[in-house]
Amino acid sequence: MIMQESKFRYGKSVKIVNWGCSFDSLTELKFAISIIEEYAFLRERVSIYYHPGTKQSTNYIRQCHRRYTPDFLIRHKETGKAFLIEIKPRAFEHSPQLILRKQVAENYIRWKNYDWKYKVVFDDEIILTAEQLEQFEDCCKLKSKSAFKLWFEEYNRRFDRSAPSFFKHGVSNAQIAFVMFGTEKRN
Repeated sequence: MIMQESKFRYGKSVKIVNWGCSFDSLTELKFAISIIEEYAFLRERVSIYYHPGTKQSTNYIRQCHRRYTPDFLIRHKETGKAFLIEIKPRAFEHSPQLILRKQVAENYIRWKNYDWKYKVVFDDEIILTAEQLEQFEDCCKLKSKSAFKLWFEEYNRRFDRSAPSFFKHGVSNAQIAFVMFGTEKRN
């Protein structure tokens, strides 16, 4: 008997715009909730242009080049370790596209001499604490954009009640510098 490899098909995703960025799915939001206390993150900040034949990155974009944009760039607030993250369902694990993305990302990191590591995080590896899970489930029940906005603002208050909303506006230059290069550590 010959077994045919089945392809993963995405279902309809829920786009969530808040926290100064947008999430293409609830899985990406779940990941952000799981890391936010220990990691600073940038969402879809790094776009990698590469030649499809060589898989090498380029600054000179031509019609033949392709673009890959990983889901997150994260940096640990205490240790400073940084990771370029791709979020995928477990069913995507052996996809040729995922192998290509890994190769392209690792070539880019080497080319730019960044201190990042590339990592694929599968949906079943995202673990929430009981409190985070309760918050995430509450968020999943919301239906309107205004309800999402209120939920995000309330969730933000958990991190700093005295500061203006951390997630309400775009990311600051200091936060970008910390996550990208490890400089100017964010509290």
